[in-house]
Amino acid sequence: MTNTGAFQILSFDMVRIPEMEEEVVDSITARCRRCGHVTTVNDGAVHHLSGGLVMQCGQCSNRQALSNARLAPAHTDLRSV
Repeated sequence: MTNTGAFQILSFDMVRIPEMEEEVVDSITARCRRCGHVTTVNDGAVHHLSGGLVMQCGQCSNRQALSNARLAPAHTDLRSV
């Protein structure tokens, strides 16, 4: 799956926000490339930014901003499998 540099994205789900006409990440599971810990963020706990989100490791606090635009093509590929 997608390697962001700081994280290896293992899985994620996106939802469409009708009033914004875009998809945003609703849940995400990623392995930290610094310490190897797997973190899952869901149930409204995703830290959204305009056009993306912030992923933070639950163990070592490694963090990175991720773009929805970068994740959306991977999500489309997953839905077609």
